[in-house]
Amino acid sequence: MSTFKALSQLITVNDICESFIGKFDISQTVEDVWKKWSIDLCAENMIHPMDQIALVNRNNKIIGWLGFDMLDSSKSLIECIEPINGDTLISSDTPLLEAIKTVCSEDNTIFLVLSRTKFIGFLHFNHFHKLPFRRCMFALLIDLERAMLDIIKSKASFYLKKLSDGRLVKAKNIYGHRKYKLNHDNEEFDSLLVDCTTFVDKFLMLRKDPTFVNYCPNINNKLAKVAEEVRNLIAHPENEEIGLLPIKKEELLPLINWIEEFQVQLKNYTKL
Repeated sequence: MSTFKALSQLITVNDICESFIGKFDISQTVEDVWKKWSIDLCAENMIHPMDQIALVNRNNKIIGWLGFDMLDSSKSLIECIEPINGDTLISSDTPLLEAIKTVCSEDNTIFLVLSRTKFIGFLHFNHFHKLPFRRCMFALLIDLERAMLDIIKSKASFYLKKLSDGRLVKAKNIYGHRKYKLNHDNEEFDSLLVDCTTFVDKFLMLRKDPTFVNYCPNINNKLAKVAEEVRNLIAHPENEEIGLLPIKKEELLPLINWIEEFQVQLKNYTKL
């Protein structure tokens, strides 16, 4: 089992979902709900009201859910809510990968999270950008990079010649920063120099090998660019606040499937 799949089975919806901002009774006015939501619950806690979901009940029974943008002062609260149906429910113990398949294959934007018979929060695609998911994606991308590196290192000199002078200089600079030893000709060891190449360098080198491309056609998929952007942002976050990864909802499952298929191709190639 890959590191990605092992991690994605350990992480569940419960680890990434968000708690409801609160519960409102159907007898309340839209104005009262708006004030309570935006001022008492959000402003005081410094959270954005548009990022929250609330439940609505009648006689202590949940009858629907509500987003802040759904509040319309010209309507009653019952007219603003979205009723609960089976298509929008997901269990809190659903493994991460299964949750991704559910959220990315459905038109619904909000899923209500159930722990047994109790509503405990909501799930949105953006919640997959949290640290637990980032760890899974990083493991998947690092495993892919390592598999490509192993192939490149088997013919290090051959592949290094396929890098442009500029990218080769950058790799040599990293070699120097890492204080790796030089050979008897006072030059870098090729096997160590390929360790200093970037994620995109590995794609560039392998793409220039027709034999490799013939056996591993996934190397030329356009999702490689998305993989590079996701990998770099996870590895080098721009600031302490974790924002969204550069990936769209419709790209996530295809990206994961492409990487896993590519890994199979790489594994088969090493057996030749």
